[in-house]
Amino acid sequence: MGERLPKIIGFLGSYTADICLYTALALQNTGKSVCVIDHSDDGALYDSIPTPDKCLQMVTYHNVDFIRREPFANWQDLQYQFVIVQLGALPQDICIELCSERILAVDCERINLDYYSQWMRKKQLPMIVLLRSVCQNGFSARKIKERFELENCFVERWLTLPLNQMDEAYRIRMQYEPVKKFSKLSLDMEKMLIQLLRILAAGNYVQIFRAMQGVRSGKAVGMADINYNHRMHLLGHA
Repeated sequence: MGERLPKIIGFLGSYTADICLYTALALQNTGKSVCVIDHSDDGALYDSIPTPDKCLQMVTYHNVDFIRREPFANWQDLQYQFVIVQLGALPQDICIELCSERILAVDCERINLDYYSQWMRKKQLPMIVLLRSVCQNGFSARKIKERFELENCFVERWLTLPLNQMDEAYRIRMQYEPVKKFSKLSLDMEKMLIQLLRILAAGNYVQIFRAMQGVRSGKAVGMADINYNHRMHLLGHA
């Protein structure tokens, strides 16, 4: 039996480095082998990973491998169960097409909503749309979604992330310096990530919930456990 191809998950749109990182750490805590490729222009995700040597092109953090600018021709050959790619705001068509799941993050700014809705219609590829920074007591998220879906039939499903001060603080901080712990992530962020991991078939609800607790506490699954789970996956038992 040949080895299975990795599941390539692409994140694109408005700033997504924080969501990429949380998703990768949570997947790792379910016992999956995970690689993150920062293919964005600014490299903010890669720069946010704590490491003593920023000249390296690959670093390992919490047993997740982070790579800067891996050529897209190599993505399907990487020996991981999950390859998460930070694609940036306007990725190349071939990069989007290589992804088995595409998560487009947009905020509630009308100019961004209209731009990305038109962009999706042009690409004609189904995507999960993550609507972030939604005001809890503000304008109806339902109306925002209706506007986005106007003449746009490519929304595979919606994820919603309400605005939270601490989530935003982490998101901003990651653009300037490495961040080691995320113990104060909001409950809404955790709920959204649990939804996303269930979509990605990362495990059952209990496994994913425990994985999120691992992200909060800064824990990682041991490499021996990852290697065992990876072998079981390749053998068709996981």
